[in-house]
Amino acid sequence: MHRKILAISFAVAVAALPSFAQSSSLNGTWKLNNAKSSFGQFPPPASETDTIGVSGTDFKQQVTSAGAQGSQTYTRSCTVDGKEVTLSPDDPRGHLGAITLSKIQCAWQGTSVVFTETANLRGTELTDRLTFSASHDGKTMTMDSHITSATINGDRKLVYDKQDGSAAMNDPGAMAATPGAASMIHTGGSQPNLTGTWKLDIPKSNFGQIPPPTSQTDTIDDSEPAVKIVEDQKGGMMGDMNLTSTLSTDGKETTSPGMGGAPTTSTAHWDGVALVVDSKLSFQGTDVKVKDTYTLSSDGKTLTEVTHVESGMGNFDSTSVYDKQ
Repeated sequence: MHRKILAISFAVAVAALPSFAQSSSLNGTWKLNNAKSSFGQFPPPASETDTIGVSGTDFKQQVTSAGAQGSQTYTRSCTVDGKEVTLSPDDPRGHLGAITLSKIQCAWQGTSVVFTETANLRGTELTDRLTFSASHDGKTMTMDSHITSATINGDRKLVYDKQDGSAAMNDPGAMAATPGAASMIHTGGSQPNLTGTWKLDIPKSNFGQIPPPTSQTDTIDDSEPAVKIVEDQKGGMMGDMNLTSTLSTDGKETTSPGMGGAPTTSTAHWDGVALVVDSKLSFQGTDVKVKDTYTLSSDGKTLTEVTHVESGMGNFDSTSVYDKQ
């Protein structure tokens, strides 16, 4: 947690940079709202759930949809640098279900990501310009699509509602859980004990716009109501660090040093089987709120930490997945 607060403080300081400030609002799981969408001359799917991750200049949209032609799952990905890329036939970025792309281009447009893709359809070049935008409150995402070809010139406006963890897991039309999401499910009815040595699984984690460390191991001593977390981090944005924090799960406020020695105050409590830690700090005159939610897998082998940050510079999320050693 200390590592994240330090990294978050740094991110707030540079949030004016597009690749930091704009990525956070699009990250998350989104469910298509057919009633609010406009499909133009194109048939709508029966359901669709997208998971979007933007980390630095890397953009990824995982799509699962169902319709009259059956179900399909594909991933749209690119580098948000404004450069047009010609794809080889075996490039995985070029395969979107039954469609094969020949060129892609991604660029920032204000707070939106514009993804332009070109395909050869029955000997005719077709271009789809997709603009991904999130609402100010982060609860709605809109994907505006403008399709042009020798025979087609049409528009679509797809509106998505953001899903929280429980909504995404209970939605039968949603994408199957990733390893990181699956590790959040805990079927027990009592509070788990988080004691153990936990190694960060970087491939399973999603750090949003915060560059990941080279490695990290957390040692947790869960002696209710006191929870002690020792973090040993190597590399990454803040360099090597070894930090200790002590929380009190009875709701009592605790204080620990933050960025530049500024105090960070935290309160912790159990919400069912999840440990929720609410922290607040002030950095360079900006108030920052951080919510960390720790959940243990049903087999006790995986710990997932979901972080939500709110500040005057914008909001963003990250997920850290740890394997028990």
